[in-house]
Amino acid sequence: MSAFLPDQTRIAQVHLRTRNLERALTFYSLVLGLRALPQRGPHALLAAGKNEPGFILLSEDANAAPRPSRSIGLYHFAVRYPRRQDLARAYRRLQKTGYPVDGAADHGVSEAIYLSDPDGNGIELYVDRPRAQWPWRNGEIEMVTKALSLEDFLATAAGPFETATAPPQTDLGHIHLHVPDLPEAERFYSNFLGLAVTQRSYPGALFFAAGGYHHHVGVNVWAGKAAPPPDSVGLVSYRFEVSLAEILYCLNHRAPLLGYETRTESDSDDAPVLKIRDPSGSWLEIQAPGAAPAPTENEPCRQAEVTSTNDE
Repeated sequence: MSAFLPDQTRIAQVHLRTRNLERALTFYSLVLGLRALPQRGPHALLAAGKNEPGFILLSEDANAAPRPSRSIGLYHFAVRYPRRQDLARAYRRLQKTGYPVDGAADHGVSEAIYLSDPDGNGIELYVDRPRAQWPWRNGEIEMVTKALSLEDFLATAAGPFETATAPPQTDLGHIHLHVPDLPEAERFYSNFLGLAVTQRSYPGALFFAAGGYHHHVGVNVWAGKAAPPPDSVGLVSYRFEVSLAEILYCLNHRAPLLGYETRTESDSDDAPVLKIRDPSGSWLEIQAPGAAPAPTENEPCRQAEVTSTNDE
């Protein structure tokens, strides 16, 4: 399909609301091995190293309401490691600190470990298999959920496992959301944003991606349709990074035609950020750091001439 978002689109950041910033920082630094970058006020930005971009933003609100487990919003966000041994080292850190693991799975395209942070936010730690090994059939990725023995995983992952920090290339790979309705989610992520549907055969779920990735966004209806309380603990926003500033302009003009709420703000570097309310009620942010300025009001809005490609 013709994609509006370019192939290079990636998940750049998740923004979480926490009731206790110190407790959250202890988890993300000591358990996951991330580094807190300098921030002002009741916020913290976490990265894989001091010279790496921050990809988890925490904001404290001691009065934030708890988020019910059966409500729309965040299912999990996924921290991606560059190598298999890096994921093994991450699991060793979990073992060393005694932090509980919720599960582990072999998805065919990746190997993953699941846990929750102290505020109950779901987290997936994973490593991709080489793209040449991803099973595609009839234009869809054949992701599966099979058991992954963590002890066998450690035994087959070469190299020493003791390390206190995450490797510099660690980033966000995808986000998975509870939504009230799959057709509306497909309308938003595929028809509006132009992400390709990469799998629709998994019960109660859909998966979307740019550039032939297995998925940048997953959605499911497993938690029902109830919305969490306003300003509750959990996901505030998540950010896509794109290469063309024109995309912000075009999406901002198309969104009202489809009934989507938008806002335009600036980040700490005064770069424009377009915020769009997604079907789960969270803010999807679109940013084009370092890109040329968007077109002026009297220039026509044209679709980016990019085609999504699946590695079949």
